[in-house]
Amino acid sequence: MRLGAVSTVTVTGPDMLLTRAEAAEVARVSVERIRTWERRGHLSRAGLNDDGQPVYTAVEVAKAQHKLRPFTRVAA
Repeated sequence: MRLGAVSTVTVTGPDMLLTRAEAAEVARVSVERIRTWERRGHLSRAGLNDDGQPVYTAVEVAKAQHKLRPFTRVAA
């Protein structure tokens, strides 16, 4: 994602489930950063989607982003 790019994901509510890629897009970080947040305990999975991919609630992504944003580089 380019800096300043418009997100194509529309979050419809705090309980909306996001894949890693969608979470990364919304938080404007890389998918690897989402994995790092999860591994370090800053972001918890809400479960798995039908394809077996981890999903996260929009509110949990926002909390992690708010907490960690000063330490995170924006994805290019």
